[in-house]
Amino acid sequence: PATVNRGLAVLKNMLTYAIEKGLLDGHPLLKFRSLPEAPKALKLMTLEEERHLVECVRKVDDVIGSYVAILGETRMRMSEGINLKWQNVDLVKRMVSLDRTKSGKVRNIPLSRFAVEAFISIPRASWCPWVFFNSASKSRWKDPRGPFEKGRLKAGLEWVGFHDLRHFRASQWVMNGMDLRTVQELLGHSTLIVTQRYAHLAPAHASDHVDRIAAREEAKLETLKQTHGRKVDGGKTRVV
Repeated sequence: PATVNRGLAVLKNMLTYAIEKGLLDGHPLLKFRSLPEAPKALKLMTLEEERHLVECVRKVDDVIGSYVAILGETRMRMSEGINLKWQNVDLVKRMVSLDRTKSGKVRNIPLSRFAVEAFISIPRASWCPWVFFNSASKSRWKDPRGPFEKGRLKAGLEWVGFHDLRHFRASQWVMNGMDLRTVQELLGHSTLIVTQRYAHLAPAHASDHVDRIAAREEAKLETLKQTHGRKVDGGKTRVV
């Protein structure tokens, strides 16, 4: 069903384009529904597995190792990373701007320290605008799958693909308390429905969030007591 649905989505888009150009009067697939797809459980890398993968790929090719690290930190798609130019990278502001995205919208991506370090480690050729430079071909990398596949075998992560790096980053965000709306924006999903596949990761960490909020509240009360000389007793505040 998933394969059929993808093919139909392409066909529907082509027919819509034909209507917009005046080549067709009606849409023959307008009322055709997608086939129901059985939900699949996501297999996710842990933080330790992702870092181990990066190191193993770096031993094969240092630039592609940095490429994997950056994709794992920025949730960029494979093509977005390969087409990235230095003019779109601001390491001072720790920001990457993507203008060639799947949705067609400009997406600004904040960089973590690990991502900044990965960018800094990449050798730059003054005459080459591309970030991921292939010294053998004297041009940008066009297909990083060779070094990646060798690295993932070394890491014992044969099941991992490039898209799993996006799943990894999204899962880490959700498990660490980021709300789904923000995750949607950072991933570049057109609707929240796609992002909701990660929603089940949040409840397992709900108790941790409650504990952290309670700790902040206690710290706030203690600061209030020390600063203003007040006690909080039975929900009522009285001046000492």
